[in-house]
Amino acid sequence: MPLFFFSCSFLSAFSYADDDPVQPYFIFDSFSYSETVSIESAFDSWKGDDFESGERQWTWNWFELGVQYKHWAIGFVQRYDYDLRFSQQTAELYWLTANKKDLPTGKTYKLDLQANAIHSSGLRLSFTDSLTDSFNYRLGLSYLQASYMLDGQIEGNATALSDSDYDFQATVDYAYTEDHLFERNVKEPQGKGFSLDFMFNYQVTPEIYWQLQVRDLFARLYWKDSPYTQGTATSERKEYDENGYVSIDPLLQGYEGIRGTYVQRLQPRWYSKVSYRVSRNNALLVQLRYQYEHALYAFGVDHELTHDSRLGINYWPINQAVELNWNYHTVRFAVAADGFLTSELKTLWFSFSYGL
Repeated sequence: MPLFFFSCSFLSAFSYADDDPVQPYFIFDSFSYSETVSIESAFDSWKGDDFESGERQWTWNWFELGVQYKHWAIGFVQRYDYDLRFSQQTAELYWLTANKKDLPTGKTYKLDLQANAIHSSGLRLSFTDSLTDSFNYRLGLSYLQASYMLDGQIEGNATALSDSDYDFQATVDYAYTEDHLFERNVKEPQGKGFSLDFMFNYQVTPEIYWQLQVRDLFARLYWKDSPYTQGTATSERKEYDENGYVSIDPLLQGYEGIRGTYVQRLQPRWYSKVSYRVSRNNALLVQLRYQYEHALYAFGVDHELTHDSRLGINYWPINQAVELNWNYHTVRFAVAADGFLTSELKTLWFSFSYGL
């Protein structure tokens, strides 16, 4: 909340006319998505009865506050990125054990989990220009300092011995600032790196408009003295609760070490929108998001309320989400969700920007 009020005060302090070359800007973009349990359950260790088969979860959050002068802009950036990908069998076993559900005796699960996450902040410098009257672009470069990192994978097998007990064996290879698996005490490293982003707007014809944006087009974080773990984890250490349900403290056979330098790569996030004007005030839209190697698309309509404002509605069929968006001059607002109850949401996107 203090950051929100600071942002509002910052923006209100700049009350320049539209033709003044110095202008503030503000960007907030948050997109959380889960195929297995609700977003609320995902932040509570998957507790709950809303499980569905799936293979991914992510949350991506971007906050930026800055000023622009003519073609140039500079701003403070803060990011929180989490990307989890897993097999459907991994998801099923994790949910069953997290909620202490009956296991299917004798069933063997193939375990496969990949994770990539960062907490970072820094400065972003961007440049905006036009090649023609119908084509303009923006190129941005962020310098990031990161305080949290998780990057690696687990692969193996697990077998249900009874409805309340199981064995597993899995290879582990991951780097981290905090060891969530084996609770190893480490000195948390600091990461430094960069991220390149690019976007353009192109009025292809009087009726067709195309927008493309790529975050992390090329992005790397470099971690010095980075802790890592490689080896085989087994279920040899077990405890049982009063109902006889197993709890496992995984035993590691392998290596726990420190790398001089570890390079963490961030994957690009693509967004594209094409609109086709069908009348003076109305247009049809197609949107595409490609994020963490997963594609989502939407169809919608856009209505011009006044010369400077538009209202749109879109439907994302894969995740069954409805999006509402509103633009007024340089103010942009959008929200998308797949339901009304927070306890049931598996898709939640919220975006607000001013200026850029």
